[in-house]
Amino acid sequence: MIDAQPPTAALVERLGSTDFNARALALVELVRRGRAAAPALSVALDSGDPEVRLQALRGLAEIADPASAASFARFLDAPDERLRAFAAQGLSRIGDPRALEALVRTIDDYPDVLHDLYTPAVLELIGRGQAALPAVAPLLAAPNPLTRAHALLVVRRIVEANPRLGTWEALAARLGPFDPSAPPPIRAAAVVDPATGDVRFEFLE
Repeated sequence: MIDAQPPTAALVERLGSTDFNARALALVELVRRGRAAAPALSVALDSGDPEVRLQALRGLAEIADPASAASFARFLDAPDERLRAFAAQGLSRIGDPRALEALVRTIDDYPDVLHDLYTPAVLELIGRGQAALPAVAPLLAAPNPLTRAHALLVVRRIVEANPRLGTWEALAARLGPFDPSAPPPIRAAAVVDPATGDVRFEFLE
């Protein structure tokens, strides 16, 4: 006999479980159900349980239903960096025009505990390829050293994946002994050629 699948409402309730595995399994199943689970997850964003709100937003970002755009935008300025991170990630995954700005604003939010230079925004920006460079390049001169380090990682990964931008070794040589944790920062820009769509990386005086 095949066990009946738990109703979506029950899975949403489990997102607040004190058992990590129970939360994780519920989230996986909700994401598997895709857009059919999105309305229930949207309602859960108003839960009185912070963990339920967080996991619901994370699930919506994974499902990437364009109908969730307003839900993502709602949390871009949340006090909890995890909510901000998933909100920006969600906007990016649905192709919302606000996404790039949101990713830049949240580039430092919610670092991976095992790979601290990787945040949800860093991964999304790398995935966007050279189109992200004009927004990321100015962050090499950001006041926060961590922001500069995140920006450098994004630039490096994009350049390494796009031979038309040249090699990372050549760009690194132009950067010189750039230490994101110490001044002076590097002022740079990435300019898009309107005719070809190609990106040119420039260092500013």
